[in-house]
Amino acid sequence: DALQKNASLRTLNLMGNNGISDQGRIMLLKLVNDISCITATLHSNHTLTSLDVKVMIPDGSFDADDEIQRHINEATEINSIYEGVSNPEAAGREKLIQTQLHS
Repeated sequence: DALQKNASLRTLNLMGNNGISDQGRIMLLKLVNDISCITATLHSNHTLTSLDVKVMIPDGSFDADDEIQRHINEATEINSIYEGVSNPEAAGREKLIQTQLHS
């Protein structure tokens, strides 16, 4: 709940923290872009501009095909674009267009 209402934290790096399950990583994705309904997308966190939850694979590298991280990156990139104009509503609308209308 604290991260959802976050208005100051811009970067959260949990990379290599393999203690986070895929379900936990999906919950972090929903934090920055909840596509369960239009209202949820509009009320997602628009402050985080970097959220890294890449999973390390046994050889010590990171999974390049990580779908969850790709979606997180798309959402935080939108946040980054609208950060400079301090317009979280515009970030919410852009996420809505990119994920609800293009799905």
